[in-house]
Amino acid sequence: SIKADRYYVSVLVEILDKAIASHSSKGIGIDLGLKDFAIVSNGKTYKNINKSAKLKKLEKKLIREQRGLSRKYENLKKGGSTQKKNIQKQRL
Repeated sequence: SIKADRYYVSVLVEILDKAIASHSSKGIGIDLGLKDFAIVSNGKTYKNINKSAKLKKLEKKLIREQRGLSRKYENLKKGGSTQKKNIQKQRL
């Protein structure tokens, strides 16, 4: 598909699952926590990706970019020198 002069490809693949879950009477326990996302009774821990440093850095960058875009719109409303192409680039 084409959207805003960019091409996007969507691919769907169906893989038949040959390994069927065994029907055992043994249960599993999952503990949802704050520090770790989940801890399973077999000892596996799943980290919370929302607490990673990389994600926090990206969110901070997004806030800055959104603030810059807002300022460009304000300058355009006031009759400032901000061009529409700069706003389009900032939105991308």
